[in-house]
Amino acid sequence: MSNLIKKLAFFSILIICFGCLLIYQIAFAQSDYAEIQVVDGGTVIGNVRYLGDQASLSLDLAGGWDLTDTQKAGSEKLVVSKINNGLKNAVVSVTNIEKGKRKIISQINPIMDQQRNNFIPRVVPILTGTTVDILNGDDEMHNVHTKSVRNQPFNLGTTYKQRLSVKFDYPEIIKMTCDIHKKTYAWIVVLDNPYFDITDRNGYFEICDVPPGSYKFQVWHEELGKLEKEVTINPKEILNIEFVYSQN
Repeated sequence: MSNLIKKLAFFSILIICFGCLLIYQIAFAQSDYAEIQVVDGGTVIGNVRYLGDQASLSLDLAGGWDLTDTQKAGSEKLVVSKINNGLKNAVVSVTNIEKGKRKIISQINPIMDQQRNNFIPRVVPILTGTTVDILNGDDEMHNVHTKSVRNQPFNLGTTYKQRLSVKFDYPEIIKMTCDIHKKTYAWIVVLDNPYFDITDRNGYFEICDVPPGSYKFQVWHEELGKLEKEVTINPKEILNIEFVYSQN
């Protein structure tokens, strides 16, 4: 009798967990963001900088010069420009906007390629509902392993020139690794509205067509974490803002 009670209790817990997971997924599937025609929208132009101790960091050893992606990939965990201390590969987004311009998903899928045991590019920000093509550009076996929570995780092997097309439906920061080459990893940042950008090699970004109002701007970086700033945008305004990471 006790074994029967234990089995019933076990299945009851499974049913409850499944129900909670279903509710959780439905909640995140429903976005509060409404698409409107933006009139008199403003533009936010900004810079993300790092002013901490640079002696211990993997800096941009190119000194501002253009190198191939494969040459740069090994030092892209934290790339700081020697020109202006600008920080590369930081994702800037508006986190609390309720209505704005249309969500437009590109007909050409973003690409994450494995070359010389590195993912290129290192960080890919996308809209929910976007499909990413994950390629193997090396003449050897690779593996693509995501540790996602909201989106379906996967762990798949890839051969030379193989393409995996994966759709990401829920907002989440996802780390992607190769279990064969332990030091290989990259990030896919899934966002639920179109107001975002990724910084260039000098830390610059631009976010356009923002409806007039006050918003919370957030920057995320894989090594330095998050910063937030309240920003008020007036009609047709071009506004300059700055985020600064430091060790203080």
